[in-house]
Amino acid sequence: MSTETILQGAQKRAQAAGKRHAGDLTPEEAHALLCDHPKAILIDVRSHPELDFSGFVEGCCHVPWQLYPGMTPNPDFDAELRGKAQPDDLLLLLCRTGGRSLAAAEHLADLGYRHCYNVLGGFEGKHDVHGQRGKVDGWKASGLPWKNK
Repeated sequence: MSTETILQGAQKRAQAAGKRHAGDLTPEEAHALLCDHPKAILIDVRSHPELDFSGFVEGCCHVPWQLYPGMTPNPDFDAELRGKAQPDDLLLLLCRTGGRSLAAAEHLADLGYRHCYNVLGGFEGKHDVHGQRGKVDGWKASGLPWKNK
């Protein structure tokens, strides 16, 4: 599937849901973009302990949306993001389940970042019937590459 086709589908999903950011990508689509689009940047917005505990996508940029402990808003988020990406860059935002990355994508869209895409299901996705993550949806459940520290 071409980059253009992937982005158009993601844009339609977000528009249908009334969202302000550029689009919503499946994990597989996000991975394809990272492989095929040389300027795509994966921004993981999880806290530092989440990356240490749950794993991460190698090569991603890390800019926490909230700070541990307490999960308070990161007052330096905008400045940290500006240090890693420009408003015209293709940004793919990832968190644990897709909620914080959605909030970050909407926030960045309001700041003029025109190509912010949320990765649906996040890194670990929702709980399965046994209360475990990483098996129903998200990056891990999709069988995409990731690693632990």
